[in-house]
Amino acid sequence: MKPQDLGENLVMRNANKEDIPAILEHFRVVHGKYVLDELRAFLEHHPRFSWENSFIIANEESGEVVSAIFLLENRWALDGIEISSVEMEAVGTIEAYRYRGHIRLLNDEYEKRVTQLQPVIQSIAGIPYFYRLFGYEYAADLGGGFPITPGFIPRLSEGQEEPVSIEQIDEKGFKEFLKYREKYLPKQTWYRPIQPEDAGYLMFETTSHDQEALFFYLVKEKGQTVGAFFLCRWEKRLDMVELYLDNYKHVDPVLRFAQGLAQGWDGIPVRVTPPHQAQVREYVSGRSQTKIKDIYAWYVKIPSIPRFIETIGPLLSERMKNSEFQDYTGTLTLTTYKEGFTLSFQNGGFSGISEKSERDPGDYQLRIPRHTLTRLLMGYETLDELASHEPDVGCAATMKPIVRVLFPKLKALVNPYY
Repeated sequence: MKPQDLGENLVMRNANKEDIPAILEHFRVVHGKYVLDELRAFLEHHPRFSWENSFIIANEESGEVVSAIFLLENRWALDGIEISSVEMEAVGTIEAYRYRGHIRLLNDEYEKRVTQLQPVIQSIAGIPYFYRLFGYEYAADLGGGFPITPGFIPRLSEGQEEPVSIEQIDEKGFKEFLKYREKYLPKQTWYRPIQPEDAGYLMFETTSHDQEALFFYLVKEKGQTVGAFFLCRWEKRLDMVELYLDNYKHVDPVLRFAQGLAQGWDGIPVRVTPPHQAQVREYVSGRSQTKIKDIYAWYVKIPSIPRFIETIGPLLSERMKNSEFQDYTGTLTLTTYKEGFTLSFQNGGFSGISEKSERDPGDYQLRIPRHTLTRLLMGYETLDELASHEPDVGCAATMKPIVRVLFPKLKALVNPYY
């Protein structure tokens, strides 16, 4: 990105290492002092961050970073298929410079970089509604959890010992954590992979217990790993994330452990992100005795429909093979009212997608606006759910069963912590 003079001593450019102190001060002012350790770790140790993917507006006279957007190359996964993503991180403008269109200017440069990288999806966990103005759509559940009341957790009897031990791991134990996690990763829905090289970023040291941080643990019984989870201390609470256990009865020792840590950190409340395992989830729900609270949603943009469809093509074939359309040979045509596509199938297998030039929506079997199509492709809403409240969604009656098979509801809850 070539530096651009915006006037009033403001220059839009890529950041570099020398900008770290000014960037951290920007983070402190915009996002709060409790994120500084985490965001310093992001800038200095994240294995997939590069300065080419940082976009700032700086006051060259004062040295201030007044506005910033960071692009992170990452991955999402669905039934063993990993897809490339870019995620917009740490977006913000200091108050004195707001309402001047700085984020739009930075987003334009961000999008140019996205075009170079050609990811399958773009995502952001951001301000409610705001990023829909930039072409994003809500497409996967984000956050939320079961609040845990200490009084609902059984106490140990006098002289009774915990049936399991809980060991915090360092970078050396991270591979064991990932290996155990692999056993219980969710099926038929989205999740985000964690790579071994992420340990150096995720396990950053904090300067105080007020700072946001991640802590990783293994649950041991007689020397064997029988569980894993990590804790996220943020926004003055402690979230237990990705709790996996061989035996749901070990939930109570884990909760007692988390409550003990929380008491040492000024008594912050504990919450459990809904576990993927059904029994563990129900047991946690019983201990919470309340519904999941504070669920939001990921914004997602699909920059190229053909690239997305081709990437999940093997999954489309699998869905067809496991349905009454296992021998289907034919096409599904769809229009976004601006673009047209033909999905082809041979003997139940997906065989490709091509662009279709016809302009008349009546020439297509599935008619769905682009933003709404994002929700369908990501499994956030089904065809029938969308058609119930979106007048522009229509589908030929004979093709509805095929669309339902190809794009089912996924009920994703994608953790935002890494």
